[in-house]
Amino acid sequence: MSYDVVVVGGGMGGLTVAALLAVRGLSVCLLERQSQVGGCIGRVEFSGYDFDPGMGLYTAFGPGDVYEELFDELRVAPTVTTPIDSPYVVRLVDDTDVTLHRDEAKFFVELERAFPECVNEAVKFYQEVITASVERSRTASRGLRKLFSRHTHPDPSAHFRTQAVNSFLDKTSIRFRRFVDAQVRALLQTSVESCDFLSASKALSLVRQQLYVIAGGPASLAEKLADALKSSGGVIRLNSPVLRLAYDDSGKAVGVDLLSGETVYAKKAIISNMTVWDTYGKLVGLNRTPAQVKSKLSGLQSKGAYLLYATVETQALNRLPGANFLVADNQPDDDNVVSAELAVAIRAESVNGRHAVTVKASTEVSSWFRFQSSEEDYEEWDQAALEVLWSKLHAALPELGDSIEVIETASPRTYYDQTRRKLGMVMGVERNVGQELTDHSTS
Repeated sequence: MSYDVVVVGGGMGGLTVAALLAVRGLSVCLLERQSQVGGCIGRVEFSGYDFDPGMGLYTAFGPGDVYEELFDELRVAPTVTTPIDSPYVVRLVDDTDVTLHRDEAKFFVELERAFPECVNEAVKFYQEVITASVERSRTASRGLRKLFSRHTHPDPSAHFRTQAVNSFLDKTSIRFRRFVDAQVRALLQTSVESCDFLSASKALSLVRQQLYVIAGGPASLAEKLADALKSSGGVIRLNSPVLRLAYDDSGKAVGVDLLSGETVYAKKAIISNMTVWDTYGKLVGLNRTPAQVKSKLSGLQSKGAYLLYATVETQALNRLPGANFLVADNQPDDDNVVSAELAVAIRAESVNGRHAVTVKASTEVSSWFRFQSSEEDYEEWDQAALEVLWSKLHAALPELGDSIEVIETASPRTYYDQTRRKLGMVMGVERNVGQELTDHSTS
């Protein structure tokens, strides 16, 4: 079969570009190795419960925001969403709950309450975050104009890109640094010592934006995009693992070879929604990847995710900081099997008086593949990770008591089995000072 465009991977990025190209008149085929679309936001269902696949942070669904523009162009009804009234919360190790108010004045008052020991420095830090976020937005909006300009324009956000977050925290307290570090680690998988300030500012601003509940969960958004693609004449082929690019005699990529032995041809473009490592290592092939790209790829790192799927009683919800919140444990130990920060996302729908809960921690991926020589070894490693996470969770949230029950877990091995992503890395490229290829992400 031959199409104008072949898209490899049915995650959010692949679905979005495929649907837009199809509605603009191109023939599009999207290939997905799994039995459902969505990738890392695909449906997670156990024991009759539908779990959130991650942290539950969904933004940009308001009037004039990106999703409204997207669905307007696709000419389909948008996914049903509801604004969340309560802001995101970060719980510190001393049981202080810090509310990340969207209103700037309210948030600065909250910083004064939570961090009286360094209130001026804390407010100054977030003022810098706001400035950097505005500069980043302005730079992004100028991006296309710069592409077609013959003149070199200075980047006003460059100085934020070349400084680590920690350099802006030197006069703040240890408590405030941990508060910031927990957010940066949870959202960007790196520390304030390594992360560039511009990337951190975007992440720290994200959790203070208007958040939304997506009816049916985030998987319904992926399914809506899949429907839009098909209604515009596009083709989705599930259970269709792609092996590699297909080349003609001149060395030009002309399509993709499937595991089944079939070749799907592309007349105009092949688009990868795979990770940057898998795009070059598997799709393009290391023997065809330029040496300078290989060198850059070898310097990029990523974390894996360890998730606990559980249920909690309805009456326990009022005792918790919120439906979505972050727990900042003691100073992180990178040698631990799971991270010190835990992100909690609780679904609003109940089944028999219980709610689906997702607890997400990050984890180093290599250990999940290095030490297990058998299935029994892997199960022991998984049990050890669960015990560490379970202990951290109850220490930070004594309100849970015995109201929470474990349903299932997911590790980098789980994600590798599902997606064949390199070492099950699903957390994106770590954002570090001086890092190149920063425009690449995993989805």
